Amino acid sequence: MKHLFSPTLSCLTRWARRWLTGRGATWRVALLLWLSHVPYLWLYYPGCWGFPDTESSVNHYFGYADFTTWLCGGTAAHPLCNHHPIVYTYLYGGLMQLGAWAGSVEAAVAAFLAVQAAVQAVLLAVGVVWMTRRLRTRATVVAVYALLPVFGMWSTLLLKDSVFALCTTALVLCLWRWARRMEGADTRRPWRLTVLTCGVLAAFMLSKNQCVYLVCLTALALPLLYGRRALLPAGVCVVWVAVYALFVGALPRLGVATSGPQEMLGTAFQQTARYVRYYPNEVRPEERAAIAAVLPYDSLAVLYDATNQDAVKFCYRRSATAAERRAYLRVWAAMGLRRPTCYAQSVWLGCRGYFVPTGRYTLFYPTHTYEAEHAALFPRRALWPSAPCGMAAWAGVPVVGWVVDMGFLIALFVGCYVWGMWRRQREVVLSFVPCGLAVLVLLGSPVDGSFRYVMPIVWHLPLLCGAVCEARNRAQGRALAASVRRRQGG
Repeated sequence: MKHLFSPTLSCLTRWARRWLTGRGATWRVALLLWLSHVPYLWLYYPGCWGFPDTESSVNHYFGYADFTTWLCGGTAAHPLCNHHPIVYTYLYGGLMQLGAWAGSVEAAVAAFLAVQAAVQAVLLAVGVVWMTRRLRTRATVVAVYALLPVFGMWSTLLLKDSVFALCTTALVLCLWRWARRMEGADTRRPWRLTVLTCGVLAAFMLSKNQCVYLVCLTALALPLLYGRRALLPAGVCVVWVAVYALFVGALPRLGVATSGPQEMLGTAFQQTARYVRYYPNEVRPEERAAIAAVLPYDSLAVLYDATNQDAVKFCYRRSATAAERRAYLRVWAAMGLRRPTCYAQSVWLGCRGYFVPTGRYTLFYPTHTYEAEHAALFPRRALWPSAPCGMAAWAGVPVVGWVVDMGFLIALFVGCYVWGMWRRQREVVLSFVPCGLAVLVLLGSPVDGSFRYVMPIVWHLPLLCGAVCEARNRAQGRALAASVRRRQGG
């Protein structure tokens, strides 16, 4: 048996060293990852596109209003809104328009997803080469990205969360370069990195509405970790937050309705609905009046769904004034003080699937057909309409299914990140701040167990594990070198 496996292992080691190290390793790794992901695009050709968010963006592009238009206060005559970032209206709507002009929407979608998978592969390859040095660590990270089906499946998604995950990877890489520079490993002038960071921050904040808050917190984390050395990247973040605020402020003048307060207040509304459902006799008349000014009080008990905020928050009264919202928030706080366990249960039941392995929520599900209001705008022919996913069956296997269970993977991410903080691996902690903040966002997630919300976290888990291992190896190497110098000095 030893004579059988020894030559095979030696051959694999030589192949890995030839492909994963040396000049051009980044492009070779990118090609390997792209080739491993493309078969899923063929399996789900022309890609997975039947998601309501994508449908909504395309509808707006072609001038059709839908439910999100009314949520943002738009009208049938002016359907554009920023409920889903406006950039996707033109990205996905323009893609469908281009496909219609070319004679095949299916081919246009497949080509777009092939390019999307290629960009993701390049960014991951850059991260692997930058963050891992040892061959064993690098080969393990590449193997996980290439062989675990979920990464290939995610690259077939025509969905805003795929672009968000891609932009998050780009921001992680920028923060890594800034960290290495502040650690003294990069002495080049920072103007190129500054320009690159500006572009990445712009794309990141446009990819999802809450990203501006993640950038604000990242700007705070920079000086906390590196002091005055981080003033330049922190300043870049602050400037682009201001630019984004001006952009959002200009949207109404451009005929684009902005998101309403219900998106920010979704968790509070959910807690109020749970309180009204289970403790209706404790609600005072003045509190009822304050709640009724922003929500349909008499319907809250029926609308409440422990795992989904949408039914409650979508009933927000857009006619509510700022004074009425402030009065509601005072009532919300007072009720929370009376029944803190009720509020805690509301939060936990709304995010439990993200933190506990249950086997109920899969990391992916293919979608090819759905009841679109304007079906002629979308791809209509899938190459394999009944192509299996297998994710649900895999996730249902005890213990083994944890590999594709978001509850286990999020716990693993948190464990690795906390380990990096405990070991004072500042470059790792800073680089993955956007992903760490995305974990906190899950606490207020509008839907429990949706794979879309864990994409920017799970997508970077192999990179985080590799970076933590490499940082530990570097620390051990420095300690060994210091010990040798002490012995030589003695």
